[in-house]
Amino acid sequence: MKLNRAVSVCFLLAGVRAEAGDVVRQVIMEADPVAPASSAYEQSVNGVTTSKYGAAVDFNMGATMSTGPEFWTGTFLVRGNDSGSVVRREDMWPGERQKIDAMRLRWTFGIWEQGQSMRGWYFKAAYNWTKINSRANRYTEDTSNVAALASTSATDQPNDETDLITDMRHGVSVAFGNRWFVTDRLVATIGSSLTHNVRRTVIVDSKDSMAKADYEALINNTLPDTRMAVRPIPEVNMGVGYSW
Repeated sequence: MKLNRAVSVCFLLAGVRAEAGDVVRQVIMEADPVAPASSAYEQSVNGVTTSKYGAAVDFNMGATMSTGPEFWTGTFLVRGNDSGSVVRREDMWPGERQKIDAMRLRWTFGIWEQGQSMRGWYFKAAYNWTKINSRANRYTEDTSNVAALASTSATDQPNDETDLITDMRHGVSVAFGNRWFVTDRLVATIGSSLTHNVRRTVIVDSKDSMAKADYEALINNTLPDTRMAVRPIPEVNMGVGYSW
């Protein structure tokens, strides 16, 4: 009786181990192939010195879900010019400059058409944390001095005014798309996502009452990337990577 019970337990444990062995553990790491290349193009078209990078990691959880981080960073430097064209305040006056450093981290949860290998159509939901630091050397807003500002040479330095802004956001996003295995290990992914910020904190250190408005006009209308916009804007996500 004891022998039969022991044999039954052995067969049960062996079956559990065999079932666990059938679950494929997969890790996929990807980098954004477009972000660095687009920086040079955007600089030539928009005149904004740009540097961008993005990467993502997916871990499969059993045969149905995946989870993992996504990281994106971007640096943008805008300078005023002396083109003589009609300018608006949200544009840069000659002699002004503004630098934006942005970082976004997502933690994603995804459902895949083929869950074990994380390929095919997918749907993802994510928590987002974004931090943007802005440092601007700009003239203090003064409508009575517009004519003097417009005639300022581009080689002149701005007034001794520095506007510092820290913009931190917490939000949620949804994404869908498709992933292909180009070879047994090489993968390519393309999709679209939309982010909604549920909490935003903006810290302004400036004597200029228009500093925040100028900053938001810059990230919403001028910069060649919509990830920093205040309003939700759909974005295209691409990745090329390797599967383990």
